[in-house]
Amino acid sequence: MNLPGSGIAPRLSSLVLWMLLLQAGAVMAAEQFRMITLQYRLARDVLPVIEPMVGPGGSVRAIDNHLFVTASPEQLAQIETVIERLDVMRKNVRITVSHVFDVQLQQRGAAVSGRASAGDVEVVVPPAVGDGVGLQVYDSNTRSHDAGTEFLTVLDGEQAFIRVGRIVPYSRQWILLTRRYVSAQQSIEFQDITTGFAVRPHYIGDQVELEITPRIARLNQAGFIDFEELSTVVRVEPGEWFDLGSTMQDRDEVSYAILAGEQRDERRNTTLRIKVD
Repeated sequence: MNLPGSGIAPRLSSLVLWMLLLQAGAVMAAEQFRMITLQYRLARDVLPVIEPMVGPGGSVRAIDNHLFVTASPEQLAQIETVIERLDVMRKNVRITVSHVFDVQLQQRGAAVSGRASAGDVEVVVPPAVGDGVGLQVYDSNTRSHDAGTEFLTVLDGEQAFIRVGRIVPYSRQWILLTRRYVSAQQSIEFQDITTGFAVRPHYIGDQVELEITPRIARLNQAGFIDFEELSTVVRVEPGEWFDLGSTMQDRDEVSYAILAGEQRDERRNTTLRIKVD
C-alpha cells in the first residue's frame, strides 16, 4: 500500500538532478575552447602570461607554436589581444656582461740547491754557495685583479654563453659533477675546459625572463655540456643590472665551482653582472 506523499521524494530528487544538470550545462556553455596558432613565438614563451588569464574554470596548454585555451568568451577576447601584442617577430637581444675577477694563487714547495758529488761525478744545483746541499722552502701568494665589460648579441629565445673560467683542467671533480647531474649519455671528450653559464633571454611583456644554466665546454673546440637539471629562471627589468654571480654562487655546487674557481691552488672571487637590452 502506498502512503500519501510517498511519490514526492523521488519527484524532488529528479527535479534537483535536472536543475543541477541545467546549471552545469550553463557553466560549460560559458566556457569555450579555442586553438590559437602563434606566428613568431613558441607557445611556451607566452604561457606564463596567459595562464593567469584563463580563470579558475579555464585551462591552457602549449604545444609547439599552438595554444589550446578553454575560457569564457570575455577571457578569450582578452587573451587574443595580449597574444597579438606578444606574438611579434623575434629581435636581437644585447647582453652586457660586467665581470671582476680577484684571483689569489698560492704556491708552496721546496727547492734544493748546492754542490754534491757521487764518485767521480759532481752535481751542482744552482745557486751553489760552498759545499753541501741546502733545502729551501717557499710559500708565496700572488694576487691579480681583472675587470672588464663585454657585449653579446643573441636572438630572443636563444642561448648566449657567458664565460667565467678561462682554462680549467677537466679534473676528477668535474667528472664526478657531470656524472651526478647530467643524466644523458655524453660522447664529448674533455681535457681542458672553459666554464660559465648559458643564458637564454625571453621577452615576456615588459620583462625579460632569463633561464640560466651552468655549462662546461671544450676549450676552443665544439662541444659542451649543459647542467639542465640545475637551470634557474628569473625575471628582470630590461636595462637594469642583474647580479648573476650572487644569485648562482650558493645555488648549487656546480655553479659554486664555476664562480669560486678553486683549481690548482687558485681561489677566485667573482663579481658577475649582466644587463639585457
